[in-house]
Amino acid sequence: MKIIFKPLLAVLALSASALVGLAQTPKIAIVDMARLFDNHYKTVEKNAVFQEEQDKVKEEIARLNGEGLALQEQAQGIAEQLNNPVLSDEKKGQIQQEARIKVDELRRKQEEMNALLANSSESLKKRIMNFRSLLMDEISKVAVEVAKRKAITLLMDKSGPSLLGVPAVLYYEPSLELTDEVLAEINKAAPAAVPGAAGGEAPAVSFPAAGK
Repeated sequence: MKIIFKPLLAVLALSASALVGLAQTPKIAIVDMARLFDNHYKTVEKNAVFQEEQDKVKEEIARLNGEGLALQEQAQGIAEQLNNPVLSDEKKGQIQQEARIKVDELRRKQEEMNALLANSSESLKKRIMNFRSLLMDEISKVAVEVAKRKAITLLMDKSGPSLLGVPAVLYYEPSLELTDEVLAEINKAAPAAVPGAAGGEAPAVSFPAAGK
């Protein structure tokens, strides 16, 4: 009888072990992907580049706007000459032609300024979106690597809202958060001149004209 029951006992022991494994509580961790993105050294560097480009666009807009104001004043000055009662019809016709020329120049200057604004804004928006997508993939890989080293079985992002518009994570114990560890891992490769290069908290940045 003992010989008969030995295989059966072995099967029961194996099944019990499998059930215990299934019953183990998953090891959960939390990260803030928005904070990781904002404080990534590449974000800080890229933000400075984008801001410099925007400053150049603003300077060009200011130049075009100044030229437009000057043209407007010239057109108004020419038009005021028409109030002179001693002017001949021929002279009035010449003045009106000069005024039309200035108005046309003013219109072209306005169109040039509008085109510059639209093109620069659209170009910057696309580049920002592309940068965000690539960097988020990079951050995600680092976060997963850190989680695996700590034997995490479920890693959740707390930064964004759910489909219902509520926070994706309503509550968690602070000890579950891995954001600081992932941020330190990310910024290990940061140049010394970049804020947060040592893995600490870098100043939060927001991209200009991000088109949220």
